[in-house]
Amino acid sequence: MSFKIRAAALVMAAVTVGSSLSAFPVSAAGQSASYSTSSSKAPTAKTTYSSTDKSITISWDKVSGANGYYIYRWSSFAPAWIKVGIANSVATNYTDKKVTAGTSYKYYIVAYKSYSGKRIMSGRSSEISACTKPSAPKITNTFADTSSLTFSWIKIKCSGYEVSYKKSGGSWSSSKKINSANTTSYDITGLKAETSYTVRVRAFVKSADGTLVYSSYSTADISTESDFPYRKSSKYLIERLDSAKRTSAKNTYYECNRQDSKETKTLITISDEDMATIKRFVDAHYKSDMSVGEFLDYTVQWLNKNISYADGYHGPAYSEIWNRSHVDNCFNYKVGQCIQYNSTICAVMRYLGYDARVIQGWRGTSLDNKWQHFWCEVTINGTDYVMDSYNYGTDGDWYFVCATYEETAPYSYNSHYIMNKKLMAPFTGYSNIRNRLAAIKTK
Repeated sequence: MSFKIRAAALVMAAVTVGSSLSAFPVSAAGQSASYSTSSSKAPTAKTTYSSTDKSITISWDKVSGANGYYIYRWSSFAPAWIKVGIANSVATNYTDKKVTAGTSYKYYIVAYKSYSGKRIMSGRSSEISACTKPSAPKITNTFADTSSLTFSWIKIKCSGYEVSYKKSGGSWSSSKKINSANTTSYDITGLKAETSYTVRVRAFVKSADGTLVYSSYSTADISTESDFPYRKSSKYLIERLDSAKRTSAKNTYYECNRQDSKETKTLITISDEDMATIKRFVDAHYKSDMSVGEFLDYTVQWLNKNISYADGYHGPAYSEIWNRSHVDNCFNYKVGQCIQYNSTICAVMRYLGYDARVIQGWRGTSLDNKWQHFWCEVTINGTDYVMDSYNYGTDGDWYFVCATYEETAPYSYNSHYIMNKKLMAPFTGYSNIRNRLAAIKTK
């Protein structure tokens, strides 16, 4: 073996065990080859990079004569340089998909030249500092009254959030930074009634070099409420609600199936998120000059006027809303059917300490001609009363506020409440109804 070849073999052995020596360009002819460390060239890494919440793409300038490239990475999760990828000779970029959202990383690249089954390595490129974007914070809840709105989102790993909003067709407001990952809601006040708005939120993290890296936006459309004309119901109905012996707030109620002769009960738990939504509604609408009975009267009418009936005609199809909670549908999305709006009445009453439940029964003209219906029933001083908002779009401007089953007869003569295989308040003629109502009002 010639001296040149022996020298080359020694150089190859050295780089195989980890030396940073390199010899690009390399020329080889038959059994002879010459290598020059003075002409070695490490890849030139570009300081710019691109990222998503699931990947980072880095790039470099092509090295003449290289057969490929190794990509190495460092992170605080694994505080050591590890090889994460290999790129071929024509590649000038690499996408790392084994990353975590909102996390800083460092990279460097090493070129290699293949010779006689061995790979000769170049020196290291300069380091590239990169950071994945944080995940987009999904908006989960929205709430609006006549002059303000609130929206909340799922907490994610980040340094904070940036929020903004705009009126439909308008321009975005100035962004507001929230410098805490734990703050996951935002209130906007001073808005116009019955107006459509779009809100948005994105997360940000501080990368290792101090720059802010933002997620994509999560958006939601919200409309402020109209000033609906609340008309106080009869005084004696409200006084019934005011006379109830209430307990502390409860986060459960029973859904009672009375469609057959035997009742079955299912315990329903109101989630913490729904309890917070109820609190927002109460805080926004329970005025200081209202009694609790007046507020519940107001709530029944609010639901009657503001809920779009989810039948695919008056409002969205039921298939679009069934997987959300009843409270969420009514107070945040303003959609539902009888199970949604009357379960929401029940949830509000439980929040206020009433002995209330949801009844699954029937409405109809007879035991043989009926259709399923849900309503809220509350017990006050030993008597059961009906709370039923119905829906303005499908039923018109009528509802029941703390009415006995007998008192529903004047309005339900062609659509009785039916439960336990019995007609509740069967129609017995207008004269009898007028006499009963007159007697009740004089009590």
